[in-house]
Amino acid sequence: MHYVYVGRNEVVALAVGLITGTIYSYLNLPIPAPNVLGGIFAIIFTFIGYLIVQKMRGQIGFGRPPHNS
Repeated sequence: MHYVYVGRNEVVALAVGLITGTIYSYLNLPIPAPNVLGGIFAIIFTFIGYLIVQKMRGQIGFGRPPHNS
């Protein structure tokens, strides 16, 4: 089973995204992502739909994985 939780990788990705977006905006370059809110929502909700189906199949869990000693 795979687990979905916000950990170090997600925080680093958030920081990198914010820094990248700031640099691209400062340099007046087109961003390497959809530049409309609808495009961003399409990506986010595609991932959420994937998670819902995987949860219904019992192949994914939310939260940190159980601690194995």
